[in-house]
Amino acid sequence: MIKKKGQVIRLDTANTTLVIKADTSEYVYYGKKLGNVWDFEAYVTGARKIVSAPGKSAYLDYGVVLENADGGFAADFEYSKSRILAEKPEIAGLPSSYGEGKTLEMKFVDAPTKVALYVYYTVFEDSDVIAVSSKIVNGSKKEIHIHRLMSLQLDLLGEDYKIVTFEGAWARERRRMEREIGGGIFVNDSKRGMSSHTRNPFVMAENGSGVYGFNLVYSGNHKETFEADGSGITRVLIGMNDFMFDWRLQPGEEFSAPEAVMCYAPDEDALSGRMHAFVCEHIVRGKWKKRERPVLVNNWEGTYFDFNEEKLLAIAKAAKEAGVELFVLDDGWFGKRNSDTCSLGDWFDNPEKTGGGLANLAEKIRAMGLMFGIWVEPEMISEDSELYRTHPNFAMKVPGREPERMRHQLMLNMADEKVQNYVVRVISDVISRSGADYVKWDFNRSLTDCYGKGIYPGEYFHRYMLGYYRVVTKIMKKFPFVLFEGCAGGGGRFDLGNLCYFPQYWTSDDTDARERISIQRGTSYGYPQSAMGAHVSASPNHQTGNSNPLETRFHIACGGVLGYELDMTKFTPQEAAQVKEHIAFYKANRKLLQYGDQYRLGEEGTEGYITVSKDKNSAIAVVTLTQIHPSAPLKTVRFKGLNPSAVYEVSQRGKEGAFTASGELLMNGDFPLRDMFDFETVVKNSGCVLSRMYIFKKLKA
Repeated sequence: MIKKKGQVIRLDTANTTLVIKADTSEYVYYGKKLGNVWDFEAYVTGARKIVSAPGKSAYLDYGVVLENADGGFAADFEYSKSRILAEKPEIAGLPSSYGEGKTLEMKFVDAPTKVALYVYYTVFEDSDVIAVSSKIVNGSKKEIHIHRLMSLQLDLLGEDYKIVTFEGAWARERRRMEREIGGGIFVNDSKRGMSSHTRNPFVMAENGSGVYGFNLVYSGNHKETFEADGSGITRVLIGMNDFMFDWRLQPGEEFSAPEAVMCYAPDEDALSGRMHAFVCEHIVRGKWKKRERPVLVNNWEGTYFDFNEEKLLAIAKAAKEAGVELFVLDDGWFGKRNSDTCSLGDWFDNPEKTGGGLANLAEKIRAMGLMFGIWVEPEMISEDSELYRTHPNFAMKVPGREPERMRHQLMLNMADEKVQNYVVRVISDVISRSGADYVKWDFNRSLTDCYGKGIYPGEYFHRYMLGYYRVVTKIMKKFPFVLFEGCAGGGGRFDLGNLCYFPQYWTSDDTDARERISIQRGTSYGYPQSAMGAHVSASPNHQTGNSNPLETRFHIACGGVLGYELDMTKFTPQEAAQVKEHIAFYKANRKLLQYGDQYRLGEEGTEGYITVSKDKNSAIAVVTLTQIHPSAPLKTVRFKGLNPSAVYEVSQRGKEGAFTASGELLMNGDFPLRDMFDFETVVKNSGCVLSRMYIFKKLKA
């Protein structure tokens, strides 16, 4: 809800209030929802600005930096007017949230140049999220250069914030990190041309007042800045990274920054719940938005490049017998692709490996009663490929310089419309001729050698992203019923921008159950479990060498969208029967596990998750023991999200017997994990993770 009285504007969600004083261009209040009050005059400080630019601001970290025609950087954006729009405006060429109507538009003008800055606020009442975006319109008669345009500036009172980020590397994504800002400046960013494995754009700022969460609906370079300069205010800037950014804007032209989102909550659990609801309702879209996702098997870790039709069909047959619903053919099916050194860009069949081609293989897979899925890496090109030999100009390379090669591959110049059209054409053909029900869209390296003929260097990173979004938009409009899953060397581009196109994303190339506990836990702070691809893989694990029992691997994979990443023909009869039972259980509880309210449990060493149905009548919890010591003290856990006044029957999956307890006790009492240690399992799986799954059913009154 957005209301305006005089110069005071209130933006209310179900549980939060944001108050803006328009004429002084400042934030007056953001936090817990207020009653019907409008007397904010005493709380106006003149310091908590909506926008800062070189001019009168005392801060060094400006939200907007423009280079004027005279070569100077001075700008002083003064409030001009505001209005409430009936519909949320689209952001041309960029993904953004949807599903709400009214939006606050605020206009600011730099009088000497007549350059205008627009800031937009859209209120998502159901999820307590406010989306913010900004736009520059060149009202002058000369070209200007944009060196920085942040999407969101929020000044928070106090300098005692703990900044929480989610960092890592390939196969080690989104590990929670905490820092006390105290004073000075902290920056969380990516300069890799993608949101990156190293630093996710989702960040939090916490103090005694509560938790503020921020994210960016963008898949390229990003930057989140927190600055405390001794004035008693911490400035938050969220937006595109200004690294190597210089956008030329002609008279009359406009430039839109990506959309940012912000949310306030009293604690981390509440913040995660609100962000999950926002992503599920206002980011993910299309046929698969709320549809139960299929259980899949992907052949990658089962075969790598060494496969033929016979081997693939054998895996599919074993998968079907186990209850799998979707077979996914991964890398190696096209061109001469028998290793990662060649053929990217050659999206034509290798009949020797697919038994006559994709159409033939897909038909045989579907005849078994399985859906068929295919892997592609559309943004890449191998130098050893027919595409490169025919169109070397399609590759990103700086003239006169040796290009940087990663994973033996270069990147396609997706800032070039001819290249974009090529990708749309060939990937559409792959989907059409295979009749694919599912597509895994991979992206296995960072951007380097950022050059394109006729493309201004300072615009390249963003023009690449605009080209990428144009391509995925066109392809997904052609195939609205296909389930697309994103991947970027695992979770290197796991962000809100991509989730506008891909209902789910491959969380990490690290499929080790022990590692996935931390990776999925970190991801869950800002993203729902329905967006996280989570697979059971072989033991010992192919990335770490760790061994874990099949039960543990299944329990942890249930924390996301379940799949299998192995050769299912290698299961023993006992394991095959166990997997069949696992999948049957998952299907029976799939709606709960994929779309229930998920909470993190415990702490490092003894941790897990609980997923609770919307009506709180049922729940499933997984608790893991990752640290095993002799004579260890008793471990306990407190459950979350249950109805405190209800009584639940609680059973352990795979074990006889049950007990009853009130939701109040289950959430406030320390439940003893007496039976976690299993010596026989530990001996068979040295250094393994032990796990237990608990099932909660509300008893009738």
